Amino acid sequence: MIWLEGVCCQRDGALVLDTVTLGVARSELIVIEGASASGKSTLLELAAAARMPDRGAVWFAGRNTASLQRASLPFVRRNIGYCTADPLLLLEETALVNVMLALAVRGESPERAEQLARDALALVRASDLENRKVASMSSGQKRLVALARAVAGPPPLVVADEPAAGVGDEAREIVARALIAARDSGAAVLAATADTALADLLVQRGGRRIHLDQGRIAGAPAIGLVPAFTPSPVLAETDRPRVITLDVDDDNESVLPPATRGPA
Repeated sequence: MIWLEGVCCQRDGALVLDTVTLGVARSELIVIEGASASGKSTLLELAAAARMPDRGAVWFAGRNTASLQRASLPFVRRNIGYCTADPLLLLEETALVNVMLALAVRGESPERAEQLARDALALVRASDLENRKVASMSSGQKRLVALARAVAGPPPLVVADEPAAGVGDEAREIVARALIAARDSGAAVLAATADTALADLLVQRGGRRIHLDQGRIAGAPAIGLVPAFTPSPVLAETDRPRVITLDVDDDNESVLPPATRGPA
């Protein structure tokens, strides 16, 4: 589903990611662990097409997003459920509306979007927040709503940065259940956390753990590490998260996978 190939990133002149290669398949969950400033959030920003690498490629649905024009990026992002470390929600809208909007962008009908949004909020035990404006919520409640928005559907790719931060010990199980449910429904799931207990929960339920250390995958050479995939049972085609068309205006062959490029 997504393939990050030799990606490098700098912030303020310092190397944050150093030639990392990583892939996440459909129905797979990978949890990234690492200390503060190890590059976790930057790696997830690349996966969510929220940031472009300084070097390397990010392949999603057969396109190199690192080479797309800015105007084409929304076609990619609407296929990604991205739960940021600081939840980005519409404060004057209700929880239900916030989740429905993400589904509407992916082409769901109003009726279908409402049902999927209610299901997602129920999954994170936030049904009681449906009609509350986000501005009136605690930070932990906002994070649960943001997670519900990310997994609603689910989209083909779910990216979650510190999804259990600030939600309390009791909610850790809820967060893990939501991410596992998205994976079991066919989504590729990439999460990052400094919460070892959450990481342990995800690994116990079939997730793959990878450590980042100073911008590199721990124990890997400079070229990075490609995890061996263990695909889940094949889903029926109708059950798989569908990728909304990524047809874009870019004619540059660098946005296409090597196998689909024309003669050199």
